[in-house]
Amino acid sequence: HDDHPVRFTNEGLRLDHKPENAIEWYVKIPHHEDYHLWIPAQPNPEQRDWLEALNAGDAEMGESRLFEQDGTWFLHITATRDVERASKVSREERTPIGVDIGEASLVTVCHRDGHGSPTRPELWADEGKTIRRLRKTYFTTTRRLQTRGSERIAESFGDDVWSQIDDVFHSVTREVVEYAESIENPVLVLEDLTYIRESMDYGEYMNRRLHGWGFAKLHAQIRYKAVEKGIPVKTVNPRNTSKQCHACGEVGYRPRQATFTCTNDACWIGEYQADVNGAINIADRYLSGESHSREHTDGDDSAEDGGRLTAPQDSQADAEVQQETLGTYAS
Repeated sequence: HDDHPVRFTNEGLRLDHKPENAIEWYVKIPHHEDYHLWIPAQPNPEQRDWLEALNAGDAEMGESRLFEQDGTWFLHITATRDVERASKVSREERTPIGVDIGEASLVTVCHRDGHGSPTRPELWADEGKTIRRLRKTYFTTTRRLQTRGSERIAESFGDDVWSQIDDVFHSVTREVVEYAESIENPVLVLEDLTYIRESMDYGEYMNRRLHGWGFAKLHAQIRYKAVEKGIPVKTVNPRNTSKQCHACGEVGYRPRQATFTCTNDACWIGEYQADVNGAINIADRYLSGESHSREHTDGDDSAEDGGRLTAPQDSQADAEVQQETLGTYAS
């Protein structure tokens, strides 16, 4: 009944992450000694890496403030984590490492050596297969259980599957940062999620599936793990990074998911591993000077459009299953 925010200690609130839901994040608000309120929350995508760190136990939650402003409720959470001091290296001295996130290979990294040749590509293709299998298992089994009215079993099963997916994500993103640590003066270069979200237009079904692939989650985990090691992270516009030849710049095509074909007869490339080609192009965008940090510069920390960065869906039936999970905690 006044303008003072409600304050909570680090023991008063709890975050819950449900990536299988259309609304991924919930906050437990203490309400009564016998029960609590689970409130759906839309995080600022720019601060998602902090939430991922809190959710993984890699950051410590401090005091939080809940307040209303112009009819909208906001929750400000303080978090603390230890980071290494970044070395003062000029942009020109950095070695850009392109990070390509996809479905065939969950993550692919590559950089150029001192002579400009692509070197030491690394692909997490087996992990990509594991994630696709777990996603299919989740949606198929959950749909069957919900059809039979076994909602509680479906929820418990879903939690276990998504915990396995999260474990794979954390393992891969940790190895990506370790790869960067092995290179002198590294900078990790990612595709800008804002452009990815705005540029994808392959129809309603494919948009839902592509937006749902774990771009945001993998980005956030790479970012906060890199920052902890003092490794800078930059982002670039992803336009044509998967279609452009890294050798001549010609826009080619992908006859298969893992193969890129250059259409320039004068280019030596011919066929090339598609994900590695994409990673090199991402790294080259940094060298061209177009990279930037995805950090607020205007002081605006309001929630942005993160709703579309939701969980993966493999069919229209899967989409219907996901919609049925919307009220799991809200109820």
